[in-house]
Amino acid sequence: MAIVGAGRLGTALGLALKSIGCQIEVVAAQRASSARRAAKMFGAETLALSAHQLSQPAPGQLERLESCSLVLIATPDDTIATVAKRLSETLESKRTSGSNKRASAVRRVVLHTSGALASDVLKPMRRSGFAIGSLHPLVSISESRSGAELLRHGFFSVEGDAAAVRIGRSIVSDLRGESFRIDSRRKALYHAAAVTASPHITALFDIALEMLIVCGLTPRQAQRVLLPLVRSTVSNLATQEPARALTGTFTRGDVSTVQMHLAALKAARLPQALSAYVLLGQRSLSMMKKHQEGAAGLDEIARILARVAKNVRLR
Repeated sequence: MAIVGAGRLGTALGLALKSIGCQIEVVAAQRASSARRAAKMFGAETLALSAHQLSQPAPGQLERLESCSLVLIATPDDTIATVAKRLSETLESKRTSGSNKRASAVRRVVLHTSGALASDVLKPMRRSGFAIGSLHPLVSISESRSGAELLRHGFFSVEGDAAAVRIGRSIVSDLRGESFRIDSRRKALYHAAAVTASPHITALFDIALEMLIVCGLTPRQAQRVLLPLVRSTVSNLATQEPARALTGTFTRGDVSTVQMHLAALKAARLPQALSAYVLLGQRSLSMMKKHQEGAAGLDEIARILARVAKNVRLR
């Protein structure tokens, strides 16, 4: 296979796939140094190409590229269409010159790893004999080697041409993960859900750190004391639906406590924290009302939050 994109995800995927016996024939990146670094991690047999070399490969490089039955494009979303177009032009020009006989005889697959884009962004690759699809891991990868381990047993969304979906599912199965289908028209909403469940939680954690730092804790202390609380919440979510796993002020309908929270946030001049508190508080209330219709305090808290929301400005 060939991997285009040698960032954290592309490198983690390469390491994970190499560990289950896949041959990483080519790795390409915008900068030659990035491609060489990833190739070194994949093994001495992997060819490293810069973006320029991928567009205009030497004969030997083109032969290595053409030997790949699977191409994974793990570049940033904004560059996937350009990569697909340039790669297709490279392969198509060689086919029309009569040098690419193999590509016309063998059905190959190209998959991109974007969560937000559908497979149709790869349409130019169909001219070069590829089935197109997407394979998106629902994993938070901050470092390639640890990310490769997280990809094992992970969840992956797949969509695209039937042949591409089959290969995507096969890859996930080999990684001992689980795959699920996504309607191509809903990819952006699906990815927004993933962002809300992971990066946005990290941002929310940072807001909580900011509050504790105002209270006098160091950033490191704040992180240490909050992490067990986050872990216990995740543990609750693993066994219960969100409304049952929810704990704290809003589940009890503590009106006076909510008023103290809001006053403290205003006094500390933390506008983003105040906005997040109000918005998430309103969501907590809607969750609780499904299970505690008419519970004491919930309606009053809803009125208080609604008044604050009218005056809160996002900054």
